[in-house]
Amino acid sequence: MSIFDLETERLIIREYQRDDLEDRRRQDAEIYENQTDEESAKSWLEWTISTYRELATLYQPPYGDYAVTLKSSGELIGSVGLVHSIIPWGVFDPATPVQLRNLVSPEFGLYWAILPSMQGQGYATEAAAAFVDAIFENLGARCVVATTDYDNQPSQKVMEKLGMLVQSNPHDDPFWLQVVGKIEHPLVRAHSS
Repeated sequence: MSIFDLETERLIIREYQRDDLEDRRRQDAEIYENQTDEESAKSWLEWTISTYRELATLYQPPYGDYAVTLKSSGELIGSVGLVHSIIPWGVFDPATPVQLRNLVSPEFGLYWAILPSMQGQGYATEAAAAFVDAIFENLGARCVVATTDYDNQPSQKVMEKLGMLVQSNPHDDPFWLQVVGKIEHPLVRAHSS
């Protein structure tokens, strides 16, 4: 059983399973606008499932995608996941010398993606909040981050609802970092108050 087998008021978050193939292809098409052929989707699913096992064998954090399903029907409506994130925190501090600004720190990164037909109902926030709690409780992470694009206002709103400090990169570089949200472990927040 994964530390990310989670249950919320309306959702069950669980590892992907082989019989999720068609639902995952639907996500690829509707969320990512990527028409994935069956063979590619199978390959992704096998890789994802084997990653759960292999990372556990290596005593590594359980990085990867997890299925977000409706508790009422079992319908798979999206994904939430844990990724390696590297953040150049110096871009947010004007006092940081230019030569140090883009140095990165590794962080636990969170992401979410919900089918367009299910968006606007709080599912992303509900899944992400449960995931953040599990990361803090089970992994002992000092902080969790999430990144998005400047124009992705819905993701930025989810970050704010999670209690994240949301910051925009005021520089043109690094090009891949536009907006980052950060939330610290409750113990860290308690000690810095």
